[in-house]
This record gives sequence, structure tokens and C-alpha cells, in this order.
Amino acid sequence: MPLFQYQALSKKGRKYQRTIDAESLLDAKMKLGREQIPVFEISPLSQKQIKAGLSNLEVLNLTREIGRLLQAGLPLFEALLALEEKYRAQKAHPLLLDLSDRVRSGQSFSEALSSHSSSFDLLYTSMISNAEKTGRLAAALNDLSQLLSREQQVKRQLLAALLYPALLFSFCLVVLSSLLFFVIPALQELFEGRDLHPFTQVVFGASRLACKGKYILLSLACAFLGLVFAAFFSKKWRAGAAAFLLKVPFLKSILAKAAFVRFFRAAATLLEGGLPLLSAFDQARRVMHHPFLESVIARAEERISQGDSICAPFQNNPLIPPLIPRLLSIAEQGGNLPFMMKQIAQIYEEELEKTLSDFTTVAQPVLLLFLGVVIGFVLLSVLLPLTDVSSFATG
Repeated sequence: MPLFQYQALSKKGRKYQRTIDAESLLDAKMKLGREQIPVFEISPLSQKQIKAGLSNLEVLNLTREIGRLLQAGLPLFEALLALEEKYRAQKAHPLLLDLSDRVRSGQSFSEALSSHSSSFDLLYTSMISNAEKTGRLAAALNDLSQLLSREQQVKRQLLAALLYPALLFSFCLVVLSSLLFFVIPALQELFEGRDLHPFTQVVFGASRLACKGKYILLSLACAFLGLVFAAFFSKKWRAGAAAFLLKVPFLKSILAKAAFVRFFRAAATLLEGGLPLLSAFDQARRVMHHPFLESVIARAEERISQGDSICAPFQNNPLIPPLIPRLLSIAEQGGNLPFMMKQIAQIYEEELEKTLSDFTTVAQPVLLLFLGVVIGFVLLSVLLPLTDVSSFATG
């Protein structure tokens, strides 16, 4: 059923915007008229507006709420309608209306979700599709909410670990630029024609060099910002930036651990949901966001399909830590692969937390020390000539 967006006036005279489903524009106007809603503008909702992607946090919240309503005994369609009423005037409202309409028309929940691929990825829809076949939709939504919650936690840890050092480093650059381009040039006239201490000569020389090359430095800064924006808005540039970051020594280790956490937790959840091993590997590797490790998993799938053991493709691979094939071999012999995969994810999640904690513990005082040394050096270079009273007297 088509969706229509309308603008109306509340009883207090304030504008508000809502969405309604109806057979046609005339039907939508008649529905609103029966509800005595004073509409002054109404138009069909475009597919782009309906399929606008939700954030990971919004998808997590929706998953939790749908799962709780199903566990409370509500049918899927009633649960979607209840959430549609709750999310009115919010970003998720058109999506919920479209999902409820598709489910009412006879589509399965997984088919309805697959039409919103910008919000629900292949892993999500595959788990829902498998759950519909086995009759454990509420349990699958609970598993998905736990999986998404852990992913959000890893992202928050990465952001928290890198954001503060990045802000502190940016502040250092601002302070250093202010000193080189404004403060020191203003003091140069005071010491013109005098014999200067070597510290002062170094600082004044660096300031003169920076001022002469300010346009070059400005161009480099603009080029860097341009690359950042290109990587943010362009998929091609984003892939290039990701490939570069995966080769940076420290970041390489962090991103690999995060990818292992995502892969093994997703694969374990899919296997517990009844998916075959190769299908679970294929779908879990799509959430790794690590091209090098994804290619390793893809080659492992080929070898496993040809009859190799699960651990064999991971052995003696420079990108795979020795612990992983060892634990997979134990799980294969014991017949409890999903449990062992969860343990691997837990191990690397704890390692990631420790690495990020150690990084922030070291990076913050190092940057503060660097800032203090720079400012102290500049202040010392200015104060040393001022202590030489004889130079002013002879001048």
C-alpha cells in the first residue's frame, strides 16, 4: 500500500509532519478527513524516503522492541503496528509502515526486511529467514540484539580510545600554529639586531620558515581535509583509505582484532540458528569490514567445501594468529563449534579492550608532555634574551 506524507496543524497551532498508508491520494485525504486532521499539504512518499537507512543504534532499538513484543505473545503484524504508533514523527516511522504493509500483504518478515537493505544487512535478513523456517523468530531477534549490542560496544571502545588523543593532537597543532604564525613574529622586532641565544635563533628561524611556506602548508592542510571528505562520501575513496589504515602497524592490529570479534560472534550466532557452516562463514565474513581477512575466509570456504577440516585453511597463515586454528581444531573434535567461536570472539574482544586501554593510557601523557615541551621551549627561547640586561643597555 502506498505511503503518503502530510503536514498538518496541531490544536495549539503548531506544524507537524506525519506519514499515512492508503490506497490512493484520495483515500489518504478521506482517512485524514474522518480523523478531522487539518491537513494543508500531502504528497506521496518516495521510495528513497521510505528506504532511508537507519543508524546501527536505531536498528538495535527496533530489534529489541520487536523481539520483546513477540516474546510477550503479540503476532508479528500487531507488534509492527504497535511500534508504528510509537515511532510516529520519527525517522523509523515510514520504514515500519512499509514493513507492516508488506507483512499484511503476505510477504515474510525476511522478504520485507530485504527491501530495506540500507538498514538491514544480509546477515540480519538471513538470520530472520532461517528463524522463520525453524519457528524461533523471537529468539533470533534476541540473538540479533545481543550481536548488534556487542558490535556497538566495540565501536564505542574504538571511538573512545582514538577520539581523545586525536582531539589532544589537534589542540597541539592549533597551539603550535598560533605560536609560529602569530606570537613569535610579533616578538621578533623586540630582539632585532641583537645577539640571540641559540634556542631563540632556532624558534625564530622555525617561525620565519613556517611563515614563508604558509601557503604550501595551507594547501597541504586543505588537501588532507579534501581526502578526509572524499573518504567519507565516496565508496571508492573510503575503500582506499581503509586499505591504507589496514597497513598502519598499530591500527592494523586493532582492526584485525575487531574483525575477528565480528566474524566469530556472527558465525557462532548463525550456526546456533541452524545455518550450515559454509553459509554461516559466507555471511559472517561480510560483516568483518577487513578486505584482507575476508579473502582469507573466502579461501577457507573453498578448501572446506573440498573436504578440508575447518582448522586447516587457517594454519600457517601470517594474518591468522596460531590460537585460532588450535581452538577450531579442538572445537571440531569436540563437536561444539559455536561455543568455541564465541570463546574466540570473547578472547579477542578482551585483547582489544586491553590494547585500547593501554594506548589511551600511554597516548594522553605523551601528547601532554609533547605540548608542554613545545610551549616550554618557546617560552624559554623568549625569556632567555630578556634576562640579558646588558644587551638592552648596549642597544
